[in-house]
Amino acid sequence: MNTIHLDGYHKFRDKYFKDNKNLFDELSRGQEPHTMVITCSDSRVSPIKILSAAPGDLFIARNIGNIVPPYETTQGATQSAIEYAVNALKVDHLVILGHSSCGACAHLYHEKTEEEEHIELSHVDDWLTLAYPAKNESILECFADTNKDRGEVTEKNNIRLSVQRLMTYPYIIEALEKKTLEVHGWWYNIGTGELEIYDYGTKKFEKIN
Repeated sequence: MNTIHLDGYHKFRDKYFKDNKNLFDELSRGQEPHTMVITCSDSRVSPIKILSAAPGDLFIARNIGNIVPPYETTQGATQSAIEYAVNALKVDHLVILGHSSCGACAHLYHEKTEEEEHIELSHVDDWLTLAYPAKNESILECFADTNKDRGEVTEKNNIRLSVQRLMTYPYIIEALEKKTLEVHGWWYNIGTGELEIYDYGTKKFEKIN
């Protein structure tokens, strides 16, 4: 079994922290992030790395599958984070960041084998019921593309679904109407490093040049 080593911490403390002491002095007095990112718990996805962000730039909420629950259901950590980011921190942008090879989206289609029956995933199963509409056939048809596999289509549907659910949050609607907030849907390709952004006009994900 791999063990946690503190070498990385020592490098951070001896180099990065010292080189950015003024920034950390400022951050110790409070935070003013400009963007909230709701992303997956997947260890391969790091919004700070992807966006080359500095400490204090991003307010990040993680959950399995980068899912936004409907406003009226499943009150919990994700909704609390959204509420705090929009109402208290007054972020300018809210990003749903999904990714390729998403285990949560693959799980929607997975049938347990006999060998897997002993693995306890009841909370995961319950949580992922919120993502079931992402595999709905009528929604899949909206993203029909022979060059995309089922996984990628579902991952992008799931992002679109979370964006749609944000529109059930009254304070988000209010912020959008006041033009104090912008909502974005992004899909990150782990293998290529490419980022695709959901276009509300074309209803498709477009690669960043």
